[in-house]
Amino acid sequence: MKIVPLPCALGAEVLDLDLTREIPDAQFRTLYQAYLDHLLLLFRGQPIGDPDLVRLARRFGELMLPPAAHERSGHQVSDAPPEITVVSNVKVDGVPIGELGDGEVVWHSDYSFKEVPGGMRVLHGVKIPPASAGGSTAFASMYAAWDGLPADLRDIALTHHIRHDTAYDTNRKLRLGAVPVDDPRQAQGPRHPIVSTHPETRANSLFLGRRFKHYVDGLELDESDRVLDALWASATQDAHCYVHEWRQNDVVLWDNRCTLHRRGPFDASHERILHAAQVKGHRPFRDPQAASLPPHPRSHTVQRQAA
Repeated sequence: MKIVPLPCALGAEVLDLDLTREIPDAQFRTLYQAYLDHLLLLFRGQPIGDPDLVRLARRFGELMLPPAAHERSGHQVSDAPPEITVVSNVKVDGVPIGELGDGEVVWHSDYSFKEVPGGMRVLHGVKIPPASAGGSTAFASMYAAWDGLPADLRDIALTHHIRHDTAYDTNRKLRLGAVPVDDPRQAQGPRHPIVSTHPETRANSLFLGRRFKHYVDGLELDESDRVLDALWASATQDAHCYVHEWRQNDVVLWDNRCTLHRRGPFDASHERILHAAQVKGHRPFRDPQAASLPPHPRSHTVQRQAA
């Protein structure tokens, strides 16, 4: 097994590892450390099945099952295992087999609207259109975002929380059974610190979740919007990102606790199917000494190289 860092703010490609086989413990410890070091791992040419995907995810922690049918927009029951989320634009008899269709999926982190958001997430490219059809996925390092934050925003981030609205999904659509509120200060959802200290790396990252209908506690609405807009603009700049162009049987896994991701739209005339599994994360917290904690090594290295 070889681990080759990607030439950007996050990510490494893993070579010479067959994910259809059980990974020996010693090798998995190396793999897990690479996951913490690089935030995202890429495996090319992995013709795995759903049992392989579930087995791999379980090595990273306790699984989170996809939302129940009453929590999401209607699509037909999949023949995939219950641990698998189907991400697809394919329809059978006019009914989607999965979620998210073929439009843009805006920047977000998974399950940020829950008290305990997602941890590791893994995607397998089951059926991938040609690159010319679009549909690339961008990932942003929130370690780099925190380390590069202007001083005025750092001060606000270290002393405030964001209220994460639960009523709307990633694409700003009202969840089934949710009640919208005009004033985000009245929204239902958890409060998470803007600066999140990773429990394993002990480095800070930004924790933004999603942008729509969120609110910085303690600020006037106009000021909250100004701060959130500035945080998002700083966090998602190109210098913090890796853009993945999918190929058939790619497997990509990443640490949802310290990254954001988005998907570009793609040509609706092409069928696209990805299968995902999700591991439970932790409730975000800000270390009392967060202001003086050293940066994540990968973020520090990228910044030094850029300088």
